Amino acid sequence: MYSIGIVLKPQGVRGEVKVEPLSPYPERFEKLKKIFVQKETPQTYSVEKVRITDRFVFLKFVEINSRDEAENLRNCELLIKQEDLINLAADEYFLHDLIGCNVLSESGEEIGEITDIMQNSSNDVYIVNSRDGKEILIPAVKEVVIKVNIKQKKVIIRPMDGLLE
Repeated sequence: MYSIGIVLKPQGVRGEVKVEPLSPYPERFEKLKKIFVQKETPQTYSVEKVRITDRFVFLKFVEINSRDEAENLRNCELLIKQEDLINLAADEYFLHDLIGCNVLSESGEEIGEITDIMQNSSNDVYIVNSRDGKEILIPAVKEVVIKVNIKQKKVIIRPMDGLLE
């Protein structure tokens, strides 16, 4: 399953929740009929209503009808199945697809494998484990990341001075 948001808090008294979307496409929530809410185990909820603002998504689930019930969803992760993922443009990819990709320099030098991604407000940072066990942080900016090929599981970078030291 794939994470698409985090419930921040209840909104109002009728069971609506305020969600921080983890996708640059919050309108995707409007197409969803069901969402899994990760508690101890994922539980299925039916989407009744969706409101989108510049920064947040507000959801009303059929099964949640009070502020107290909505409070139980605070800090829960919202998940969807693979078949509910949105279609991306040819030059776009999901962050989870980068995990396990080999990172190479433009000259073909093997740098390591992406093991995680830190999401920051300015840009993402790829966490790469090198062959010698070092952790290297690669900023995901155009000046550094030259090419991403998800099918071949390769990311080509142009290292800035001092990046690999």
